[in-house]
Amino acid sequence: MRTHRAVNAAITGCVILLLYIIIIPAAQAEIFYDVAIKGTYEDNVVGLLSDKRGGTAAVPATTGPGMMGAVMVPGGPGGMGGNTPQDTGVQSKSDFSMNLFADIGGSTEIVSGTFAFLIGSAQHTFYNSFTEFDSTIGGLSAGVDKKLGDIVTARLAINGSIKRYRDSVRDSSAFGPAVTFKERFTPSVWLKESYYYEKNNADSALFTYKGNSVGIWAGYLVLPKTTLLLGYNYLVRDYDEPSDFQVTAHTVSAGVEQELAKRWFVAAQYDHQRSDSNVPGTNTTDNIASLGLRYSY
Repeated sequence: MRTHRAVNAAITGCVILLLYIIIIPAAQAEIFYDVAIKGTYEDNVVGLLSDKRGGTAAVPATTGPGMMGAVMVPGGPGGMGGNTPQDTGVQSKSDFSMNLFADIGGSTEIVSGTFAFLIGSAQHTFYNSFTEFDSTIGGLSAGVDKKLGDIVTARLAINGSIKRYRDSVRDSSAFGPAVTFKERFTPSVWLKESYYYEKNNADSALFTYKGNSVGIWAGYLVLPKTTLLLGYNYLVRDYDEPSDFQVTAHTVSAGVEQELAKRWFVAAQYDHQRSDSNVPGTNTTDNIASLGLRYSY
């Protein structure tokens, strides 16, 4: 109940901010959106991070581009199999998935160098074989961007989402704050650090957890329309009783994004993810390759 009240309060706050952004003079507001389709191949699908595919509904903008992957699942496919992990990914299980997502938002300068923003997003992910991980997620993110000099920008955001799966036992609502710092050292080089906390309240206690994630990303514009990306993310999720399960994941990522035409981008990315938990013998490795097409306005 506390989680649902907090999510409802966050949504109410987002609606108020959206109305403020809409009613201010158009010259002071900026509207933006992204629409994308992405195909992903994994050599060891385990599923628990299948909600981290694209868009701010699943991956807050603070965690860097294209964070995705899979780790151990408490209780096995469908959430069945008792209170301990069954589907740990020790045996390799590859699959292909598609992700569709759209983000739309607005921002406005409230005082000099300080901008309020609101982003609404939706995504759908579907798998070729592991259809129990198919999901539809809607989310809101609201917060403030603050310029701290000529190089550094800080962001504080509150994120909320509603997740629905083909395996309905995993259905949940989630919320949490996120903090980001971004440094643009030159027009071609930037660095971004982030922290994100998530409280996920699922219909089944096996999928209810508290999550903490930290990440760092770097971008380098090597050509006028080509950007190289390199990132690292560390994630810890602590699941409630009766599973009392903790999983950690380290993900190293490398990618390239090419502007094909004005506002159209194609991106390729490789992620190497190593995961472990408090259950012996459940360490996993997942190699993830993705290719996506995005329109950004």
